[in-house]
Parts: sequence; C-alpha cells; structure tokens
Amino acid sequence: MAKIQPFAAIRPADAYCANVAALPYDVYDRKEAREYALAHPLSFLNIDRPETQFEPNHDIYADDVYEKASEMIQEFLEKGIFVREKQKAFYLYELTMNGRSQTGLVVCAGVDDYLDGTIRRHENTRADKEADRIRHVDRTGMQTGPIFLAYRAIEEVSALISRIKEEKCDFDFTSEDGIRHRGWTIADPEKIGFLQKAFEDRILYIADGHHRAASAVKAALMRRERHPGFDGTEEFNSFLSVLFPDNELMIMDYNRIVTDLGGLSPEEFLTQLEKVCEVTQKDAIVRPAGKGQFGLYTDGHHYLCSFRDEYLSNDPVKGLARSHP
Repeated sequence: MAKIQPFAAIRPADAYCANVAALPYDVYDRKEAREYALAHPLSFLNIDRPETQFEPNHDIYADDVYEKASEMIQEFLEKGIFVREKQKAFYLYELTMNGRSQTGLVVCAGVDDYLDGTIRRHENTRADKEADRIRHVDRTGMQTGPIFLAYRAIEEVSALISRIKEEKCDFDFTSEDGIRHRGWTIADPEKIGFLQKAFEDRILYIADGHHRAASAVKAALMRRERHPGFDGTEEFNSFLSVLFPDNELMIMDYNRIVTDLGGLSPEEFLTQLEKVCEVTQKDAIVRPAGKGQFGLYTDGHHYLCSFRDEYLSNDPVKGLARSHP
C-alpha cells in the first residue's frame, strides 16, 4: 500500500524560478559542474554540487563541502531567493518538450514502502555514489533531488489533475534546453485526502533516481538509529518524489559510446560478443524490443544483440545483462 504525504516545500521565489532551475547533479562531470555553477550563481547546481564553490583540487568529499551546501540553502532563504511554504501541500509539476507534456504529482513517498517493495526498483546502486548523497542529505537536513516514480494511470486522478491545471499556475518558464516548466499547489485538504486514498492500493516504480532513493532511505535509517523512539510521523521517514502516470511517459533511447575495443578489431570484438549473445546484422538502427537485447553500431554496420538465456540472470554475480552493475 503506497503512502504519500503532503509537505511544506522550500522552493524558489516566483522571480527566481528560471534562474534556480537546474539539471540533475549527476549529468555533469566535475569540471563542467564548476564552470556552469560559476556562470550561474543562482542555479541549484551550486547547492547540489557544493564542491563547485571550492578550488578544483579541493577534496570533493570533505566535510566543509557538505557544510557549504547547508550554508547556501540558508543564504538563499535569507535573501528571499528561496521561500518556505507554511502549509503542507501536494504539488503538480508539468514539463513540455517539443509539444509533448507530462505532469507529475510531487509528494513525499514512504521509506517503509521502499523497504517492503511497494516502491519497486530495477537497478543496483554504487556505494560511492550513495555515500555522497547520504552525507548531502544528512548534513543539509533536506532532500535536494526528487525521485522520479511511475505508476499505472488512475482515471480519477488524471481527471482531478486536469481540473487543477485549468487554474492559474504558480510558475511558468522555459529553461535553457527549451523545456517548458509549470507548477501548481494542491493545498485543499479534501483533494489531498482524495489523492492519498487513490494511491493506497498502488505499486510505484522508480523510473529514475535509484541512487537518490537509496541514499534518502539510508539517511532516514541513520536518523532512526539516532532517534530510537521514532513513531513514523517524522519527516525523515519519507523522501521527495514526483509521480508520473505510465500513459504520459516516453522512454527515450539510452546510448553509450565505446571508444576502446581493448586492442580487438571490430571482427574480433563481434566474435567475443557472440560467446554471450546472438548477434544479427541489420540494415538500419536497432531499437531493442525485449529483455536482454541491445543495438550495436560498429565499423559501418548495425546489429541486434540478444543475450543468451544463461546470461539473463538477475543475480549480481552471475548475470551479465543487468542495468548498471
């Protein structure tokens, strides 16, 4: 049973929304992040990647880096760049790209739902990436990156969201990458109760943000250890999420470039690949249609590669066809 909770957000003041909006923290390497942050002092990237405030050779995981993130949040609040909502609410967040829109419900999702599998995940995570975000959440006392959750569309919820979107939005701007962003606040207790009830028998799926989710949950478990008398109502028992219905999602190509074949020729590489995959040459770009498939382009040719059954295990040791080992 999925439990979603309203919360009192800290958000950009209306005049600063476009300046604060930022891409996810992990799409930049260190050099790119620092250059962008220096050129955009109000960007949230400065807080999400606080090492950008130090010299390039500064230890990215030093205590003062995470302290800086906390200081900047307070500074932005004091300067009125951020505002703190007084009333708990849900929020709607709409993104429009190339004329196509999807609208998410911004909520706090439950740590226990993650732990018991009500919130389902499909990727393994790396301890080093988790450690960074755990320290960021723990030191700032805030979750600065939402988890992208998907759910099977609920007709009544979609109808309510459509009605709310007919009202005046809280913000409306187009970011540097050409995506339009709009948002609404849902503060009416009746609507909040309706939405909570609607998700009670639903399963949620992590579409993106496995590391952020794992980090938020582990930070919450740390807080529980520090507060053994917790009753489950504390804010650390949930994490920031945006819920999108499946019928509005678009799954885009997920591409990787291999720049070094380890000394093998393209023919030798294909021979090695055939030990674990069925490799079929195709006349055009390949888009996988099933589990364990991927498209390959090398030496001027396109291929469909399908892992053999014995390599499709989800076991983290035996399986080769896994997401993010």
